[in-house]
Amino acid sequence: MIYVVLRDAGHGLETPGKRTPYISSLGRSIKENEFNEPVSEFFGEELQRHGVIVHDISPTTNDVPLTARTDEANRWLKFYINKYGASNVKIVLVSFHFNAFDGSFSGSNPSGISVHIQPGSKYARDLANSVGKYLRQGTKQVWRGIIEQNLHITREFDGVAILTENGFMDHPDEAKLMIDKDYQKEVAREAAQGVLEYFNLPYVPDVPEPTEKPKEEDDMLEKAIVIGTFNDYPAAELLANRLKCPIYPRNAISGKVAKELIVCGGKKDGLIADTIVVLSGADRYDTYRKIEEYLKKV
Repeated sequence: MIYVVLRDAGHGLETPGKRTPYISSLGRSIKENEFNEPVSEFFGEELQRHGVIVHDISPTTNDVPLTARTDEANRWLKFYINKYGASNVKIVLVSFHFNAFDGSFSGSNPSGISVHIQPGSKYARDLANSVGKYLRQGTKQVWRGIIEQNLHITREFDGVAILTENGFMDHPDEAKLMIDKDYQKEVAREAAQGVLEYFNLPYVPDVPEPTEKPKEEDDMLEKAIVIGTFNDYPAAELLANRLKCPIYPRNAISGKVAKELIVCGGKKDGLIADTIVVLSGADRYDTYRKIEEYLKKV
């Protein structure tokens, strides 16, 4: 199965009106694109880390017209269907936004997050349910639900599309979240988790490079599994469950993390351990077969 996500950062940096009211503590307003663009980029990086193909349909900070964005999205949809067949491709569109009410911090200040879909779209609702589930687990905000709304970006795309509103620009507290890098990354990660769930793919947390001192030999893990790419994860999970040991992406390994490393995808070059066992095959199915043979011996 080929998994493809089309990401959209919504409005451009200079789109009229798409900004917060003046914030005195910052000495300026915050433009919506200051949130949408980095979130869209973080979102794409999370998905690519899981082997998902990602295309940006609003690739600059300029205001890309809606028609140009949906034309580009439909071009990619047709390309993948024509190349691989409709039954072999799952492709979705996710558009990131920040909501607004009346453009003022005074008066009524609604807040919260919502996911918007085209009315009557079953598959988009399934995707919205998955993404909404994870968006609600992060920063505490009002959950405004899944909203059916006739929007160009969801209506004119010929596939499954959702639009997320991740707060209100004219709410005093939520406005400041727009330039909070931790919040940006949180929204991107949660949206990616929801998309992966919709694709029936497991989410693998990104393992940061260690900042602590190297472990003493007595404190070191006995065994650990190393995978080359996300495609190796399902087979490696079988081994990890049996041996009760963790799985590390190859690019997250720095120095010696275990006395014995079992490589289930890719080469052992550059890895450090007392013992290195290579179970990598010609493809993931060959790797799975080698793991099964290995388990018969342990």
